[in-house]
Amino acid sequence: MFELDDKFFEEIGLNAMPQNEKESFKNHVQEEIQVRVGERISDGMTIEKMQEFENIIDNVPGAVDGWLNQNVPNYRSDEIFNALKQQNQTADEESILSEYAAMKWLSINRPDFTQVIATVMDEVKRELRTNAGKILG
Repeated sequence: MFELDDKFFEEIGLNAMPQNEKESFKNHVQEEIQVRVGERISDGMTIEKMQEFENIIDNVPGAVDGWLNQNVPNYRSDEIFNALKQQNQTADEESILSEYAAMKWLSINRPDFTQVIATVMDEVKRELRTNAGKILG
C-alpha cells in the first residue's frame, strides 16, 4: 500500500530519530494511516458493502469465492491476478485469492482508492513535518 522507509523519515524531518525508535514510530504511523484510509473508504458505503469487504479481507469461508464468481467470474485470466500469483509464488492460493478479491473490490467500489491513500499520506506527512521538533523532543 505504502512504504515508510528512510526516505519517508527524511521527507518529514525525522531522519535524526534514533534507529531503535524509528521502528516503533513507523508502526504507529502505519496504523494511523490505515485507520484514516479505512475511514475515508467507508465514507458513504452501505453497511452491507462494508460487511462484504470485511468478509473478503478477513477471508471468511465462501466470501472470496462467492464474490469472485459473482463479480469477476473470469478472474483466472486477469493479468492482475496472474501477476499477483507470480509475485507471491510461496503464498497459498487462498491468500492470493483474498488479496486479489480485495483489490478488485476496491477497484469496483472505490475506484479513487489510490487517490485516497495519496491524500491521507500527504496529510500525515504535513502533520508530522509540522510537529517534527516536538516528536524529536
